[in-house]
Amino acid sequence: MKKIALLIVVSLIATAVRAEKKTIELMRNNDISFKLNQNVSVPKVSIKKETSTSEDLVYKFNQVKDELWRFKSDTTRVRNDIQNLLSEARRISQSGQQNYWFSNDLRNMSYKMSQWSNDIGRISYSLKDLLNIAKKDKDLNQIASDIEWYASDVENSFQFDVENAARDLEYTVRGIDPKLIGYDAQWNAMDISRYASDISAKARDMYWDARELLNKTQP
Repeated sequence: MKKIALLIVVSLIATAVRAEKKTIELMRNNDISFKLNQNVSVPKVSIKKETSTSEDLVYKFNQVKDELWRFKSDTTRVRNDIQNLLSEARRISQSGQQNYWFSNDLRNMSYKMSQWSNDIGRISYSLKDLLNIAKKDKDLNQIASDIEWYASDVENSFQFDVENAARDLEYTVRGIDPKLIGYDAQWNAMDISRYASDISAKARDMYWDARELLNKTQP
């Protein structure tokens, strides 16, 4: 009986030892698995270096430059149209011949001058906005130089060509008998002259803003 009891005790001890070893091995395996799961690859994030001049700022500068260039290109047509009206007004004044279509031509020209006045006003506002966001930069300074050149050309064209031609047109039309050209011809000629003076004043202010923009972007 003592031998049987002793064998039972030894068997129980051996079973407990094997169970403890399995528990330790299981804990080690779980620990290794946990550690392996922690080794997660982190995706690399590419950081793009910010350029000295943003593309949005360059775009805004170029937009004003392009709009001003288109307006400058139209000044030659404006001057030629007014000079053609002036030539016709002088012809009517000298010949005394009726031309009722002339009043309609003056009305159309007055409408165009109104549009050009609005256009240069819009460009002028856009240019003023650039003054608030301008910074010293070589590329921006080059664009500002083109803007200053175009603004100077527009100012000179309207001050010395368009405005003088419009004023001569107004004086000539006033001297013509309204029966020959229509009774609203004088009013239309006055509007043309007024719009020309208005555009000339806006062009002058815009030129000085362009000069200031050039100085602000100077590196």
